[in-house]
Amino acid sequence: MDNNILVETRSLIVDFLCGTSFLRALDHVDLAVQRGEFVSLVGVSGSGKTTLLNAIGGLITPTSGSVIFNNIRFDSMRDEERTIFRRENIGFVFQNYNLIPSLSVFQNICFSAQLSKGNVAASEAQKIAKQLGIEDKLTEMPSELSGGQQQRVAIARAMLAKPSLLLADEPTGSLDSINGRAIIQLLRNAVVQSKMSVLMATHNEEFASLTDRILYIEDGKIVAEERRI
Repeated sequence: MDNNILVETRSLIVDFLCGTSFLRALDHVDLAVQRGEFVSLVGVSGSGKTTLLNAIGGLITPTSGSVIFNNIRFDSMRDEERTIFRRENIGFVFQNYNLIPSLSVFQNICFSAQLSKGNVAASEAQKIAKQLGIEDKLTEMPSELSGGQQQRVAIARAMLAKPSLLLADEPTGSLDSINGRAIIQLLRNAVVQSKMSVLMATHNEEFASLTDRILYIEDGKIVAEERRI
């Protein structure tokens, strides 16, 4: 394996049981994400974007094929091993934010890092919050924030855990153009500052054009690739 590749899939297949028949959500997907690369995955709803992110992130088990992360066969790990590996290496940013409503913004930001690394320096969390423009929201609750602010909290939570790979599923889907562009820039800064890789699923080709490389997915297959930067 090329040492510059952080994660790759090989002939990845995911089938879901629908009634008495199977639906092929991913069909022999081969892709690779380099270290420190920002890649967008573009496709319409139902094209397989979320399924691919979930398979790469170990949230679902492929029907066949493999996910190789940092030279390690990730998909073949036992459930407990995969959970620990995912917690230590992969961050997630979801369209619906997945913030814990009973925790403050500061507590939400620290949550994942505390699970994976134990104690977290408050100063480090505050620094990331300042970078994302939410340093004045740390004592507030998620319900008191706008959608754009909640998404910044979700990104801060992922960044504080310092994952090698950040998987972002439609992170701009519920935002207007201005806030959407701001979120893309925040992810770009995370790539540069933290040297992490980002794989972002989106249906918005304007936002995808701001990433290093675009992969187009249709009916569970990667059908085209475009390098932007």
